[in-house]
Formats: sequence, C-alpha cells, structure tokens
Amino acid sequence: MEREKPIDRDVNRAAARWFAERETGEWSAADEERLGRWLDADPEHVAAFARAETLWASMDAVGLPIHTADAEVVPLPSTRPAVPRSNAVRQPVWRKTRLRRAGGAIAAGIALLLVIAADLPTRLQADAMTGTGEIRAMTLPDGSLATLDTGTAISFDASGRKVTLLKGEAAFQVAPDPAHPFTVSAGTGSTTALGTRFIVRREGAETQVTVSEHSVRIASAGRSAVLHEGEALHYGSGGISAARPVVVANLDAWTRGRIRVVNRPLGDVVAELARYHRGYIGVLGSEIAKRPVSGTFDLHDPAGAIDVIERTLGLRTTRLTDRLILIHG
Repeated sequence: MEREKPIDRDVNRAAARWFAERETGEWSAADEERLGRWLDADPEHVAAFARAETLWASMDAVGLPIHTADAEVVPLPSTRPAVPRSNAVRQPVWRKTRLRRAGGAIAAGIALLLVIAADLPTRLQADAMTGTGEIRAMTLPDGSLATLDTGTAISFDASGRKVTLLKGEAAFQVAPDPAHPFTVSAGTGSTTALGTRFIVRREGAETQVTVSEHSVRIASAGRSAVLHEGEALHYGSGGISAARPVVVANLDAWTRGRIRVVNRPLGDVVAELARYHRGYIGVLGSEIAKRPVSGTFDLHDPAGAIDVIERTLGLRTTRLTDRLILIHG
C-alpha cells in the first residue's frame, strides 16, 4: 500500500490561513476567486484545505478570550457562520478587526493540528528527533558529533557514516575516517564530507548546505559540486545552485542558542523564531512583515525576542498567553 505523501508545513499553514479568513473575515466574490486560483495551482493545496475543513468541523470550538496589548478581549467564534460567503454583510471596523484577529487564532490552531498529524510518518522513521525549542548534541556511532536544531529528525545506519536528514536542520562535526566517507542525504541529494564541519537544512523541496570548516561534495540529480569553507548553496527541483559567500557565524548561531539577523524582513525573522516557539507566532499585514529587523535574539525565549522587536519597531501584539502571538500595527 502506497504511503500518503506528507503535506508541506508551509502549505498547511497557508491553507489554515485561507480557511480562517473565509470563516471569520469579510469574504467577497473576489476573495473566493483568489482562493480558487490558489487551490487550482497545486493538488497539494486542495488536500491541505480539505484537511483544514475536516479538522475545523471536528473541533469542539469554545469561546477562548484573546487578550491584546490594550487589554481588549476578542472572543473566538464557537460555530461556523451560516451567512453565505458572497452575501456577507459589511461589518463595522471594530468588528472586522476583532474577526481578523480571531481568524489568526483559528488559523494558528488549525495549522498546529495539521503539523502534528503530518509528523507521524517522520517519527516512525527517525533514530533521533528534537521537539519544538529543543537543540540537542549527540554522538553518532562513528564518534561524529551531530547537533540537531529545533524540530529536526535524522536516521542513520549502524556505522553512523550514512545519515538521512528527514526534516529540519543539523550541524555535523565529522570524525576522520578516510576509508568510510561520511554522507548526509536530504531531499533530492546528498552531502559528503571532505573535511570536518558543515550544516544541512531542509526547507520543503529545497536543501541548503553551509560549510564552516574545510569542504564538502554535493550530489543531486546527476550533478555534483564542491563547496568550500565560508560558502553555502542549495539544491532541489532546480538542480544545484551556485555557491555564495556567507557569514558562518550568523548561520550557525543557532548551535549556540542564538539567532543573528541584519536587515532581514520581520516576516522572515518571526518565521524563524516561530520554529522554536511552543505555540504560534504570526505577523498580520504584508507591509508590517517587510519591515527590516537587526539584532541578536535568544532562541530559548522566542516570546521575549518578540517583546524586544515589538518595542523596537513600535508595534503591538495580540496574545492568548504566550502560546499564540499575533504581531500587528
């Protein structure tokens, strides 16, 4: 029997957002057309949206209050609205704002459930796995050191020289053994150590490799490339990219429990911090998500990092304790 292909995490989150906007926001014929185009773009979108609908239908939704920075209480809707989408009545501005924030909360809950459901096949394959917010160093059977980032899973053979990165990101410090190459398979390719230290990260269909010491050989889709210290590249559906110079201290800061960013969009920074947060962090508004952020933040305290960003950029947050944080203007 063929195993069902897991749905990509980002697709699950997008489906949850679409569903929440349809259920709680002001929904127009134009919105319905946009959703239709998104669904038509990929069968995986249809599958993710169907799962979101199924999960929502099976949830015993309750009116959980969400507290905003100014102590406003926004109740979550407990039932699906009966008003047809195309004939939705225009809501007052204050009501639209509350619905929009409630929609973010619903999207968060659905997205988390989708991720949990999609994680089971990975758990069954993994020899080692980290939870949300966990960074763990472990010694492989050959004596090599593997440091697993948050939400990472690996499997390895009895020798420890053949590793598969099932998801997430891992840094490897390789024990020397010229007779037995050390190889990490991930996605559509593999990375073989020609030196000692490198990082592999899977993001959907793409895999990024960064070399912090010496060099590695990348192989993917019948092509190969040698990557040197201080360089990174990615491979995937488009083949192997050109190598580019990187600041290794920024890319491996997570191994020391930190994230270092320079003029990165807020949306990207929040997405990275969210990987370490036991809950949901999101940004409301595309313009806000583009605002640049610089700084060094503690990955062991994502909520505290959001506090700093909120004050620095003059933004506000809506929170359901620290489990759900929505950033807005």
